[in-house]
Amino acid sequence: MKQRTILFLIADTGAGHRSAANAITGAIKLISQREQEAWQAQHAEQLVPSTVAGSASETGVPALEPPTYRIEIVDVFEEYSRFPLREAVKLYGPTIRYNPKLFGDVFHLSNQEGPVKAYQTIATPLILNGLMRLITSVQPDIIVSIHPLLNHVTIHALQELGLKIPFLTVVTDLITVHFTWFAPGANGYIVPTEQAKQLYMERGLDPKRLHMLGMPIDPKFTLPTDSKEELRKRFGLQEGLPTVLLVGGGDGAGGLQAAVKAISQARLPVQLMVVTGRNRRLYAQLLRTRSKFHVPAKIFGFVHNMPELMRASDIIVTKAGPGTICEALSCDLPIILSGYVPGQEEGNVKFVLANDVGVLALDPRTLVNELRKLIKPGSQILRQRLDNARKVSRARASFDIANCILSYLPDLEAESIWHSRQWQRAQRRLSGRLRSAIRLRRRQGTRARKPVGGKTLLRNPVTRRFARTRDLSENGTDTPSTSILRRFIKIKGNGR
Repeated sequence: MKQRTILFLIADTGAGHRSAANAITGAIKLISQREQEAWQAQHAEQLVPSTVAGSASETGVPALEPPTYRIEIVDVFEEYSRFPLREAVKLYGPTIRYNPKLFGDVFHLSNQEGPVKAYQTIATPLILNGLMRLITSVQPDIIVSIHPLLNHVTIHALQELGLKIPFLTVVTDLITVHFTWFAPGANGYIVPTEQAKQLYMERGLDPKRLHMLGMPIDPKFTLPTDSKEELRKRFGLQEGLPTVLLVGGGDGAGGLQAAVKAISQARLPVQLMVVTGRNRRLYAQLLRTRSKFHVPAKIFGFVHNMPELMRASDIIVTKAGPGTICEALSCDLPIILSGYVPGQEEGNVKFVLANDVGVLALDPRTLVNELRKLIKPGSQILRQRLDNARKVSRARASFDIANCILSYLPDLEAESIWHSRQWQRAQRRLSGRLRSAIRLRRRQGTRARKPVGGKTLLRNPVTRRFARTRDLSENGTDTPSTSILRRFIKIKGNGR
């Protein structure tokens, strides 16, 4: 039995990129499990022809035992980039939360070739060696990027190493696809929508490398769950009362607090389930004030049972995150968009409106009015949007993407590039410093990417000091560094 290694490159800017990687990983594991079970069942029945090694059986199951998969998901900026790039990436969460307009301005100004090249010039020296160290340590058979800012530098790293490892890009924006997503030189590009496909074609890239397969969502959304009634009992919800699910994405943005307040003050005949994500401050605040709400409400933090929450609900109110939108469609939920990140999520709003699966409600009055239309007994609008959701839903996209990725893996009989003369020659070209770092990384194994004794290996004292910023911030305590960053964002926003 052979093992294939798949390396996913992400950045935890919001929860969407890691969620997409986890969704594809889950699909790969299920595919592998089914392949192993089918092979074992056929082998036990002795249906595999023994005369020709590697031939296919009558049922189409390969004679060679299917490979197993080792999967690594790595936040490259957090674990392998240098100061100040690593710290700059952390501005994403505070910026979209406190000054989304600033983020939108940066997005639009950078969405063209000139600024992208400038970014590459500045960022590449701060991440290239770390990325090369990661690749040579993990020794993947295929690399998959699920973040736009990692595509150009990964292709550069593979060129520097002189290795021909398949490299794929999985785009996780529905329509507003940033220029950095389509870096020339990748072996394949996986996009979710027809609009994203058109942007790719406009770049003049090879159409044979394009795959339009949908947005990866958790394979759990393809599995059956308990009935709506049973789920509501499990969550302690009232029978016969419409349930509205409010979600703000991984960072708890999107006007969650304002939406809850508006629904409560309107005294709508509904009950709420509110998911605050990683926004611990909002979670604590809603718990403290829940007794004053005029509607029943359940408050959740970051959750791992979103399929159950969605299937227990009748309507979803969410910011325009692409993953949440596609998850809601797979659960036949009409969508009310309460907010969006300018630039990055503008196209997601267009997707929802163009397919008539939801509306945009940026102010409390519109939100309340749209909810009234949907909870009205026998609502024609509700029925129409449910029908449209079923038409555009692609719940099995993760499996399609997983199969596409697996199709780029080398044949089982092929020699691994990491045992080839090509890699032996490439090692001789590496600098002594990089070779030393690789040897250290191998001695420590995968634990080299995790804190050991309060410190992180392969990180200098300056970046270790700044690393404490994120740890304290996640515990709800602002360090001087995060306080300064938050103050800058607010001042910048007021100045505009």
